[in-house]
Amino acid sequence: MITFNLLHEPWIPIRPVNGGPVSEVGLRDLILHARTYSRIDDPSPLVTVALLRLTLALLHRALRGPKNLEQAAEWYTHGFPTDRLEAYCQQWDDHFDLFHPERPFWQVRDLTLDLEGGKYRSHWTRLGTEVGSANTLPLFNVAGRPGGERTDALTPAQAARRLAEGQTFLLGGLIKRFTTAAKAAPVATLALTAAQGNDLHETLCLNLPAYAGQDSDRAVWEREPLTVQSVRAFYEDELSEVPTGRADRYTWPSRSVLLIPDTNEAGQVHVTSIGFAAGIPLEGTAEGSGSNIDPMVTLRPPSDPKKPERFPLKLKREQLLWRDLSALLTGPEGEQTDNHPPGTLTFAQKLLDWAGRPGGLSLTVTGLLSDQGKAFAYRQEGYTFPHAFISDPEAFTTEINRALSVSKAVGQGLNSATLRLAAEVVSRGGEREPHKDDVRNLAQTLPGVGAYWAALEVPFRVFLAGLDSPEEASAAWRASVAREARAAWVMNVQGAGGDGQVLGFAFRPRRTEGKYQPSPQGILDRALASLNAASRTGAPAPEVPS
Repeated sequence: MITFNLLHEPWIPIRPVNGGPVSEVGLRDLILHARTYSRIDDPSPLVTVALLRLTLALLHRALRGPKNLEQAAEWYTHGFPTDRLEAYCQQWDDHFDLFHPERPFWQVRDLTLDLEGGKYRSHWTRLGTEVGSANTLPLFNVAGRPGGERTDALTPAQAARRLAEGQTFLLGGLIKRFTTAAKAAPVATLALTAAQGNDLHETLCLNLPAYAGQDSDRAVWEREPLTVQSVRAFYEDELSEVPTGRADRYTWPSRSVLLIPDTNEAGQVHVTSIGFAAGIPLEGTAEGSGSNIDPMVTLRPPSDPKKPERFPLKLKREQLLWRDLSALLTGPEGEQTDNHPPGTLTFAQKLLDWAGRPGGLSLTVTGLLSDQGKAFAYRQEGYTFPHAFISDPEAFTTEINRALSVSKAVGQGLNSATLRLAAEVVSRGGEREPHKDDVRNLAQTLPGVGAYWAALEVPFRVFLAGLDSPEEASAAWRASVAREARAAWVMNVQGAGGDGQVLGFAFRPRRTEGKYQPSPQGILDRALASLNAASRTGAPAPEVPS
């Protein structure tokens, strides 16, 4: 009988603390010797995050904790109670067998290839968004091209990693197996925040917030074994299910899968084909609600005040997260905010403050980017917060808010100046009425605004690292904003032609129907003047009217 026990067999890629090459370990070794590893390190950040969530679910269930911050600090400082981890692993040992005939790990045991004439048969690439699932653009999906076909196989370790990734990140869409269209995995496209420690043990502790109801929680291996009949009944009876807790949410069976092991001529086990269908439909919002909100998820207030529901933060195609970093932070005292920062980051700050560890905190934010149900990219961004975040998080947030307000106000002024310059060029200095589409199209071809934001990423990271001395860091940041805005404006003028006529359009104000209109250069100068005013008062820079 073919077996592959995820507790004991090596399958999770780790980077040792001594800087050696990546190797693979089992789940049991991972949690018992976490201090000897730097981090989980798969080439795909989606796999890395999925494996982290699986490991956290195992710790929550094995330790039934942490119950509170004090217990979490004890584990952080002195390590997890190994006797309880060993006892739990022994109790549930055979439930972690990837190919168990009765309860294959995170799978549906009877979703065989010959079921209903092979209706559920798929290639393993259905599990990996970036390697050719049905939700991947043809650029990355061989099977999505005319005549495309894949017959390559995975080792059991590779198949286990893809299984974890698929259950965590698969997008929703047409499936016609148990139902017409399957829901996306709960956190498929959400920005997931994870705190990073100096070693894997610290990372696990920092992302293990206490929560109520741990005794009623369960992980996927603690469920009754899933069958085709039990999953199909959800769709026939139009039912759904609420996660019982954090471990249940981290290991949600968003797809019905059965990995089909086979052996090649050399006797090596591999997986080519899988059974594949819709999983258990989740009830409620994907991110959860109340005390059952996914702790890696950030919730933002709606832009429309008539819609009270907060929405989960997602990474954006057109901008990096630093421009929206305040979403991850707790609002200053006395300031009303509807943000719900990620529980992992809030807990990590409290834990490090309690433990009295010097230094700052690193974090990663990972997300899958999609458009109309098709994945086109994934991205992982890393940030390092100084000790000020731990010692005084509210003051830290205030400084971040001021810095982002400054760059936004100047960016708005630069954008307004760019639009005015485009209008002047299209209208030939007011000789004719420009069409708004022509103005917009010309403005979009000018490189300044995009270059401004791109150039500010490094200065912002320098500012972030220097916030243990906020006055010096803020002064340097304002200088960077002014410098990059001026450089971007030069690029715009050159992009519009750069000759004497264009310079006249850029610097010459005019009066239209008795109304004074500042020059494009004047609009930018006004934005920079507001920047200087903000530096004197310590207040956020006001928005600059066009």
